[in-house]
Amino acid sequence: MLALILASAGCTAAGGNIASAPSPATASAPDEAAAPAAPAWWKEAGDPVLGALVQQGLDSSQEVICRISALRQYDHQTAEDAKRLGARLGRLLGDKNVRADPQLRDDKVERVVTRRVRLARQIASAYVEVRRLQQDIALRGALRAQYKDNAEVAQFRREAGLASAIDGALARSQDETAQGELGFSQGRLDSAMAELARLVGDKPEVLAEKLGSPGAIPDPPVDPLAIAQPEDPRRASLADGVLREARLAQALQEARRTVRDARGAYRQGAGPFSTLYVAEAASTAVELALVDARAGRVTATLDLWSGQDDAWARGGLTPIVAPFPAPTAETITVTAACD
Repeated sequence: MLALILASAGCTAAGGNIASAPSPATASAPDEAAAPAAPAWWKEAGDPVLGALVQQGLDSSQEVICRISALRQYDHQTAEDAKRLGARLGRLLGDKNVRADPQLRDDKVERVVTRRVRLARQIASAYVEVRRLQQDIALRGALRAQYKDNAEVAQFRREAGLASAIDGALARSQDETAQGELGFSQGRLDSAMAELARLVGDKPEVLAEKLGSPGAIPDPPVDPLAIAQPEDPRRASLADGVLREARLAQALQEARRTVRDARGAYRQGAGPFSTLYVAEAASTAVELALVDARAGRVTATLDLWSGQDDAWARGGLTPIVAPFPAPTAETITVTAACD
């Protein structure tokens, strides 16, 4: 029997699969030297809807659930092996206890952390895209009322003999073009909403009610250039984006003044409709570009910010040495088979 136990101990040491785990007292003792974890970036982004959706996605992700389940099963098996073999081998080997390869558990933890971090980023990026498209649609929808007013003025001026039929044709073309672009943007919003719903484990129609419309693009309370390392290649691109957004904001103010002047001149018969047509098209293009630039800057900021500290993603992954599952431990319901 002694020879058999020693042979088993030798195989275990070579394979590194069956070993003792930290004692319950050791595993449950708080690490007093560890610094407190930084708050999750998505909770500090200043948008409660974004925070709720990221949390929902992390809680409902089948991949995350399965990886945490595998980690807990590994901890349980390690603890059971320690109980079964620890007493025997402790009497025979003294303090030379056989332990599992810590790298194996570390790898399992890193897989959970990596998936949590990546999923949070994906949800945030998809959320910003939905908000961008909502603003795109809101802008185009508001312009349709303006274009209809242009058409009515053009028709009145034509009937009064003050303008040619070209003005009316241009106005109708402007409205029809806006309607077509609005439909195209709505289709893209539907696709983006479906993707975000998939990431957070929700139905698109339910998610749409949660988000409302039009909704604002989140504006994180952090300086993107301050959190970007000097050697980070994304820093230069982000700096260009911040400058571009500022220039577009200034250009939009000038474009809106031009539209007001052109509309007033046309109504008074002091300017052609073609001038108003071009001015409104330019203003619309600038405003849409500003929305795109803001969304790009926010997405890049969240991407940089999310890479600063992944301590939040390691929460709840400490070793479990109590009976599996522990009576007071958090439970995870697995709704589908895990690989």
